[in-house]
Amino acid sequence: MATTALRGLQMLETLAGMRQPATLRDVAARAGLSESNAFRILQALENEGYLHHLGRSGYRLASRAMALATVIGPRPAMLRLMHPVVARLAAVSGEAAVVHLRAGEFRVLVLGVPAPSDPLLDPAGVLGERSPLAAGASGRIILAYLPESERADVDLHGVTPEQLAAIRDRGYETSYGENHPGINGISVPLLATPDDPTGTPIVLGSMTIAGPAERLTPHTVARLVGPLQGACRDLSPRLAALLGPNPGSTIEALDL
Repeated sequence: MATTALRGLQMLETLAGMRQPATLRDVAARAGLSESNAFRILQALENEGYLHHLGRSGYRLASRAMALATVIGPRPAMLRLMHPVVARLAAVSGEAAVVHLRAGEFRVLVLGVPAPSDPLLDPAGVLGERSPLAAGASGRIILAYLPESERADVDLHGVTPEQLAAIRDRGYETSYGENHPGINGISVPLLATPDDPTGTPIVLGSMTIAGPAERLTPHTVARLVGPLQGACRDLSPRLAALLGPNPGSTIEALDL
């Protein structure tokens, strides 16, 4: 029973991190299961109202899964706090704005607001998407602000200490088609002030502006540094206050 329940939860997590509806073949491949095993788990979740099966189009999360997500931990309050700031940044920049939070060696996309001109397009990723910290601007900016003791446990995938120092010096990181072909981005860190004023800031995550390469050119990226850093200065202390006196540990406890 425990193994079956765990597989069901893992399947929900897998589907939540994919573009939906997702086909049986794609879900099985992402979950590392045979199609027959994946089908049995998906069918059980569908019968309980956690998924919708849309025929050949595949599967998507249903209302019961959405309801569960809204009542777990501080996530609803975080999203209510973040959304006005992120939506304003998308309006000012004219591009998609997204927030990632750190989860161990990964970052998780927890909120995305599409560009005003592309309201139907996913903003440079899928909600729930987990990616290594060393990949992409939104991850490397988090990695750059991690204490050395914590970076020692992370696979840097060739990113050097010198590169991370350069990122910290300029306060932002860029990506040109790295994680999502044709999509450029610029990211800054979401930092919390530690209780000890002599301590280093605690990196909670990152905020990113992302858009098509033809619009988000290097020149445009440079102009967006100011608005992006301003949005982070607005959001960071309020996010830290919501998470409590030790926000870094709270983020870890969420196990996003």
